[in-house]
Amino acid sequence: MSIKQRLGKLIFKIAPVSPEIITILRVEFRAFRSRVNYRISPFKRIAVSKFLLAENISLNIGCGPFGQDGWVNVDLMNLKNVSFTYDSRKKLPFKNQTVDRIRVEHFFEHLDKSFEVPSFLKECKRVMKNGAVLRIVVPDIEKFIAAYYKNDEGLWNNLGYNTKKLPEGFDTKIAILNHIFRQNGEHKYAYDFEGLNYVLLAYGFKNITRQQYRESLDEELRADQANHSNHSLYVECVK
Repeated sequence: MSIKQRLGKLIFKIAPVSPEIITILRVEFRAFRSRVNYRISPFKRIAVSKFLLAENISLNIGCGPFGQDGWVNVDLMNLKNVSFTYDSRKKLPFKNQTVDRIRVEHFFEHLDKSFEVPSFLKECKRVMKNGAVLRIVVPDIEKFIAAYYKNDEGLWNNLGYNTKKLPEGFDTKIAILNHIFRQNGEHKYAYDFEGLNYVLLAYGFKNITRQQYRESLDEELRADQANHSNHSLYVECVK
């Protein structure tokens, strides 16, 4: 265990609030620092501007450490293959109709459905060119509920869980559902296709389709992460 991890574990232990609250506050502090840095630092804006001026922009929002070569990879964390850090939840720095395609893989479920999703989808639509495809990948809650309701070991195995030997911190199968729904406060909403379709329709997207792993309306959007393939819902829509 690294010094940073040990320090974090100590803070969780002695803090007067739950680890979930600490995690939320840490994310919000990081987001606030990112917004302030972009607003007041000319060096930050200059560094970002070179990506905004590109002619063909493939945008990967909330990419984590899985940024793709040739893409503009944006995340709140300064990780490997991230083009620049930015709080993308309510505002995007791109000009109107300049983005050719958008990938949002295992980030959308981290958005508050009432407070952040409306702004996020409006911003995606604003920056997308006409005919551009938005691909959203989230945990498929329908699969998890089916496995739980049917108490089907095969379905659980397909999702990557051995219920005879659950991961550390998971005492029973209901802990898996709580993890998908909540993930210590990081997950804000769980989606099935019906729910995601409803939200995308509400914000004016069209041709909403349920896709499969590495199948897409846009060939450039097929590079899905293999570690998400067995438990994800793949949905695309067009501006």
